[in-house]
Amino acid sequence: MDLEIPISLDDFNSQWLTTAFEYDGRDYGPVTEVRAERIAVGEGFLGELARLYLSYGEGNQGPQTVIAKIPTTDGALKPLGVMLGVYERESLFYEQVASKLEIRIPEAYYNGRDSDNANYALLLEDVGHYRSGDHLAGANLPDAISVMETAANIHARWWDSEELTAMEWVPPLDSPINMGLQGLYEQSWPTVMDTYGHLYPDWLPSKLEEFIPEVSSWLISWAEQSRTLTHNDFRLDNLLFDDAGTVPKVVVIDFQLVGRGDGSGDIAPFLGCNLDIDLRRNEEISLLQKYFDVMQRNNAGHETFDDLVRQIDTAHLFWLVNWGNTAVTADQPNERAVNLFNAVLERSIATVVDRDSVQYIGTMND
Repeated sequence: MDLEIPISLDDFNSQWLTTAFEYDGRDYGPVTEVRAERIAVGEGFLGELARLYLSYGEGNQGPQTVIAKIPTTDGALKPLGVMLGVYERESLFYEQVASKLEIRIPEAYYNGRDSDNANYALLLEDVGHYRSGDHLAGANLPDAISVMETAANIHARWWDSEELTAMEWVPPLDSPINMGLQGLYEQSWPTVMDTYGHLYPDWLPSKLEEFIPEVSSWLISWAEQSRTLTHNDFRLDNLLFDDAGTVPKVVVIDFQLVGRGDGSGDIAPFLGCNLDIDLRRNEEISLLQKYFDVMQRNNAGHETFDDLVRQIDTAHLFWLVNWGNTAVTADQPNERAVNLFNAVLERSIATVVDRDSVQYIGTMND
């Protein structure tokens, strides 16, 4: 039978799964029963996911659970995901990039893509048994060290890569979508102040009002340094930890936002809002040093450590403005989401203040 791309989670039935495994060259017994459990409801609003519990007939036993992932079936939201290219990017990531990365990611058993009709589907390894990261709680130091080394392994592999340059589907920082960010930030800023202004030191909002009109020029300048592959949603909710060894090994998920940059789009937001404030204050420089050392061993990255630190310090400023915009435009479906945005903003504000990031306003075109 032809293997049609599932357009709903119900389409991942036993017959389809049996054929999908056969297409992938896996000698499993036929799938005889499927029980679906929706997961991450309200978290990935541009996609729908289910954990599928599988039973097999006679033959080799395949995985007992897998993850099915499709675009949202919300007719109002799916066009947004198509416009942003998130489904196309993740599908192409698994096709062209995944096998070339020396990091732990979920294996893809099936990767269906019909770009003309905006139909996409992934059947992925279930990595849910690993310890989940928790963006709200923040990372501990061993986990943070492993995350920074994982980021460096991604960035070093693709630094100044001709392969990456040829992948036109991987957008640079000055892509048309990103160039619309300044306008969004300008529109949402009054709401940010109305809702979260009490979190900011009295002197900081006026400085950020000077910065927001510069966002586009900063992105254009940074795009000149778009030298590697970046995950662009590198936060603890997209990271899991395998504790089987002496140090935790990171499992990275969700590749809908991959792009090109200099790496700061992954490590600056991780340091700035995925760590408790005191931990970040005490360890940020040492964590950056670990990242820098891995990059240097692979003949990649910024020429000097000071160059890296400056880039991260300037990126903290951008991410604070971005998180404010996200906090007032994203859905906050539960108490955890509300608490998370408060924590993200409090941590990001403290980072900008501690690192004196405002000193760089007005300098990008110097």
